[in-house]
Amino acid sequence: MALNNEQKAELIRRGNTLFNEGRYFDAGRVFTTVGYKTGLIRLGDLFYFEKEMPLVAYGFYRNANHRPMLDKIGEGFVFALKCLLYEPGAEPEKSTVPAQPAPAKAKAAPIASEDEFRVRQSNSPDAGIPARQQKEDKEAKVARAIAMLQKLA
Repeated sequence: MALNNEQKAELIRRGNTLFNEGRYFDAGRVFTTVGYKTGLIRLGDLFYFEKEMPLVAYGFYRNANHRPMLDKIGEGFVFALKCLLYEPGAEPEKSTVPAQPAPAKAKAAPIASEDEFRVRQSNSPDAGIPARQQKEDKEAKVARAIAMLQKLA
């Protein structure tokens, strides 16, 4: 049975009332039933920005098919997972995607000498920061990622 416009408007008003009362999941069920994407995005924003619950927000954004926020949250999850799986000193995995052949006009890059490598290192964003402090920064990133994942549970 399809809802007519009057019934949809009444349900949207009911969902907005539930939202204003703080009954967010009940409002989400109403908005999902009606297909009210604006209300679902509003719920997603509430849980993502105010309540800092990105996994719950992801569900509302997914129901609204709101690609920008789905991509943003997905990138955050991938970053957190990479931080959790990072092992210092481990060799990075090689991509399984075959490399694109170089264009015919491109020249091979000259091999950098050890002096050039040192210059490039000194121009890096981490230059001048002691290695111990750099390691602490990485540990802080991992700790933040773990805290974020624990909030999701």
